[in-house]
Amino acid sequence: MPSQVFVSVTPALRSFLRDCRVTSARKSADDESVDMDEVYRLASEHEKLGGEQVKVHELLEGAEVLDRIPAEAPPMTELEEMRLKSEERKYQRSVQGVAPLYGRKKNEGFDVAGFSFATNFGTQVIVAFIGAFLLGYFFVETFVSQDNNVLKVIAGVACSFCTLLLETCLLMVHESKETMIENKRTQSDIREGQRKKKLAALKHAKKGAQAVSETAADGPEARGGEEEVDDKQGKEQPKKGQHDKKED
Repeated sequence: MPSQVFVSVTPALRSFLRDCRVTSARKSADDESVDMDEVYRLASEHEKLGGEQVKVHELLEGAEVLDRIPAEAPPMTELEEMRLKSEERKYQRSVQGVAPLYGRKKNEGFDVAGFSFATNFGTQVIVAFIGAFLLGYFFVETFVSQDNNVLKVIAGVACSFCTLLLETCLLMVHESKETMIENKRTQSDIREGQRKKKLAALKHAKKGAQAVSETAADGPEARGGEEEVDDKQGKEQPKKGQHDKKED
């Protein structure tokens, strides 16, 4: 929808408004903002009146948009509004299964978030596995026996195995959480779509009921008008007959 764009008055623009050949331009020279379309109109009329060629882009250099005033929409009849809404519904149905291009590119492209999680989780597993082995190994060396290497290795492997089980459980919890979030999001989208469909159906039913009530209200008035016309015609016909008898 077209709108009026008010821009700030730059020094170059203010100088042009003061020296413009159009007398009405001087009134806007002391204002803080001016309509951009008005600037173009004044520049065109200034050139037509014999002034120098005006480069509007140089006048508006450094100007800032201060306000936007949307233009008033022309009044539409009820039939035009219904036709416009029907075209909007038709358009929405035509693009219902169309996915946005940026979303498609994002899905088809490289999943950065998934790769980052996999890298972090793999690094964490490796560090935890090595750390657990060293923990079991040096625990036996410090508190049990310094010469029993077999026991040291067995303790380290046992700690590493327990750590691996713990990391597997954490991964399962993370995946189940992501699945639950995705399912809730999908259910929320489905409920939102159903709610919108119900609201659209209710609005359509209300409009249909209003149209039926208006038709029913206009019907008796139209029939009453036709009956009045028939009564008038019936009354005029006997008068014409009496007038013809008098002339005979």
